[in-house]
Amino acid sequence: MIRIFFIAAFAALFLNTVSAQNLTTAQVQNLVNSKHYVFEAQTVTPQRGGMRQLTPGYSLKIAGDSLISYLPYFGRAYTAPINPSDAGYDFVSTNIGYTITPKKKGSYQISIHTKDKVNATNFLLTVYNDGNAFLQVTSNDRQPIAFRGYIKDAKE
Repeated sequence: MIRIFFIAAFAALFLNTVSAQNLTTAQVQNLVNSKHYVFEAQTVTPQRGGMRQLTPGYSLKIAGDSLISYLPYFGRAYTAPINPSDAGYDFVSTNIGYTITPKKKGSYQISIHTKDKVNATNFLLTVYNDGNAFLQVTSNDRQPIAFRGYIKDAKE
């Protein structure tokens, strides 16, 4: 009985992390070039500690020259935030740098950095040809953190 439970739990966990929406290479290219898409985070891996599953709703939205970040943070901060509710990467930036670098097999590496924040935040988003994505976040006042998820159209 316990064996069946563990097999079912492992299968559900595996299917949850693999179940992106399977975009075509052309759709991924259009989304990345349009600068209007959402990265939906499914797992987080802090620099210290293991991978954690996230509840739905954590995202990074790119809308032209704006960025809306709603991502959690687990790790060491070198400076304490003035407001305790500012613990995660929860902000809006209306002035960002956005650079696309094509990689092998239809994937893209996208470098995004905020220009209008006191503490500069850099996002390095690797988007694969099926829509799955890997996001690395670095900041001057926090340890790096990484997220896995997928991209989707911002209109959905």
